[in-house]
Amino acid sequence: MYNTSTKTLTTWVAIFAFFSICTCSCVEEVEIASQKPTAEQQLSAEEGILHLRIPSLSARTSATLTSIDLFQFSDGVFVKKMTVDPSKDNVVEFPRKPLTRIYALAGYKVEDTQKISESLLSAMTIPVPKDSYSAPVFFSSVTDIQNGADNLDIELHRGVARLDIDNEDSELKIERVNISGAASISQIFTTDGCTSGTASANYSRTYESGINGMEENAFVLFETQSPITVTISGRRNGEAVEIISETPAITRNSIYTVLIDKETTSNAMGRTLSHDSDEGLPTASIKVRAWVEGDKEKGSLDLEECAIDIQRSSIPSEVRVNTEDNTITVPACGVIGMKIAFTTATPLKLGSVVSNTNGVSITPAAPIATDGGYISEFIIDVEKQPKGAKQYQTTVFFNGSSSFFINIEVEPSPFQIPTVHIGGHDWMCFNAVSRDTEEQIYLPKGMTAKEMYRDCFEDCIGNLFQYGRPNPFSHWKAYDPNMLADQKRDTPWQTKSMMPLPKGYHVASAEEWEDLIPAGTVIPASYRTRTGDSIRASIVTAPDILDNTPSAATNGQKYLKRGVLFESITTGARLFLPMAGIKTNTSSEIPTDPKFRFDTRSGYWMKEKNQVMILQYEKTGEDTYGIKFERKSWNEDGFVMVRGIRD
Repeated sequence: MYNTSTKTLTTWVAIFAFFSICTCSCVEEVEIASQKPTAEQQLSAEEGILHLRIPSLSARTSATLTSIDLFQFSDGVFVKKMTVDPSKDNVVEFPRKPLTRIYALAGYKVEDTQKISESLLSAMTIPVPKDSYSAPVFFSSVTDIQNGADNLDIELHRGVARLDIDNEDSELKIERVNISGAASISQIFTTDGCTSGTASANYSRTYESGINGMEENAFVLFETQSPITVTISGRRNGEAVEIISETPAITRNSIYTVLIDKETTSNAMGRTLSHDSDEGLPTASIKVRAWVEGDKEKGSLDLEECAIDIQRSSIPSEVRVNTEDNTITVPACGVIGMKIAFTTATPLKLGSVVSNTNGVSITPAAPIATDGGYISEFIIDVEKQPKGAKQYQTTVFFNGSSSFFINIEVEPSPFQIPTVHIGGHDWMCFNAVSRDTEEQIYLPKGMTAKEMYRDCFEDCIGNLFQYGRPNPFSHWKAYDPNMLADQKRDTPWQTKSMMPLPKGYHVASAEEWEDLIPAGTVIPASYRTRTGDSIRASIVTAPDILDNTPSAATNGQKYLKRGVLFESITTGARLFLPMAGIKTNTSSEIPTDPKFRFDTRSGYWMKEKNQVMILQYEKTGEDTYGIKFERKSWNEDGFVMVRGIRD
């Protein structure tokens, strides 16, 4: 069984500089004669010449490419460089030598090739230009020359992917598209077409006239090891609309289309959360297909021939297959023993597999020879999506060719961590329970966050944590903190394994808390945040509280279901923070203990060491009460709550 995995390749940038490509209309050659050939190399050179054919790139890209550079290495030693015209088919000659490898590159130039080594060339990287929202389009390939070869096609592949926006709602005017988690740098050469970039950049485009219909090439992206987030902002019938979607991990030579329909935008109209539902932002669908333009790519498999053979495959009814782009969509419940078959002129072999999860396993069967060609079968198992799991994509390359592959798209779990976009950030609707995604608080079907807090308060206030540690303390159990005195601590919660939040979320920083509410604010209050959001904050208690007198909270074994409700006047988004107590490092109180002060004081950790946002319920007038928000230092062995923000 083949378990999918990603490969992280090291990058090297210091020794190379990039400059504009010079015009080239003829073949240019550079040979390195300073290296004394071995006897084996001399014999190989006398045996003959390699004839390499490089198909034209003109039908496959809209980018302006003025040359293709070819670099030959023999057993790691630089032998020869040639430059050819990318607008026409080229046939060039190289000396036939042992252990020959050809590097082909179009779109960037390499300086000082007299001193180049194969190790440096193979590790070469390209950055996104400064102040750009798109990666540069380039083509590259690495070809190993087999012994005895006389004629060979050199196939170049795109080193980038494309993101399109398809707005199918004529009433929606898209004003801005933001990308987060994109790669700012990428390795140029790869032997399997699936290296991963460094996800560290955010890009943004503004459309003054708005997007209607299809916007192709909205962004050109380097590949990534992880998904990226696409945020669509605009107006529908004059009201604010914001839609957030997540793509699969970005792979080379693919097109990602963000599809927005009328149903999606109408659900988002005028708010980031519905007034009647706290289930989060509507999500646009993401379509993925191979990036193939113009003529069939020479030297590669026939894409039409390699379409999935539905009749010979065994596909469950709940699985959808698009034979035009070889995309298989699997529901969140997973699938076991699905058989995918191909009928081709030559047998198909399993090449590289690109994915950011181990949820997909692929087992090849022995090819079957028939009069019509070869039947190649692959058994695919897809694990059930755990709670909170996002949609993901596994890309399977065949015969080592990046021009032919299938995409296995696995739909997201129906249970997603509910979030609220307010104050410029995506806050979790509920406090952290643990770092396990399965253990988070989810909304039952048809239930809103407001109803959850009202009807199941004890089940949805989360747990308490010590600073820098992931181990939770439950409000409902007497507890001796010395039990976990030897647990490791991370400062300031930078190690993912120590984070008390699921993957994709982090502890809110002081700055992010200030984006929600300025320190020193007393609730109820109305104010405008520095992110431009107008917020109204109020004190809320559930209608079925155990006792409705403030004194009962401190002197009796009863407590109020109390908290702060933040409402965005701008979008209608609503976020609730429960008042659910603070625990010292020595106390063992629980809510039924009169000393616990369960609903009069609460705290939330900040990312900064030993810093918390304290919520203090106190008397503000003769007959009035309020909740004051104040930043304070706190003993790192004490316990307070954690509210996560999406990365």
